[in-house]
Amino acid sequence: MSSGQRYKLGEILIRLGVLDDEKLNKALALQADQDPAEKFPIGRILLEEGYIEPNDLIEAIKIQTGQTELPPVK
Repeated sequence: MSSGQRYKLGEILIRLGVLDDEKLNKALALQADQDPAEKFPIGRILLEEGYIEPNDLIEAIKIQTGQTELPPVK
């Protein structure tokens, strides 16, 4: 990841190959329908819907926070 560049969690999960656009869009729609005062983070929604595994979320957060590099596009 180049310095200063921050990827969205969904983008990272798609790049890791553990999520597809359709499931991400479904999760984002669920999030948009929530009460703004009680809106869950997208990672929680993806987990609760069974779209990703906990380890996938952990890896994506590590990449997002710069602890691990995002793998190159294949």
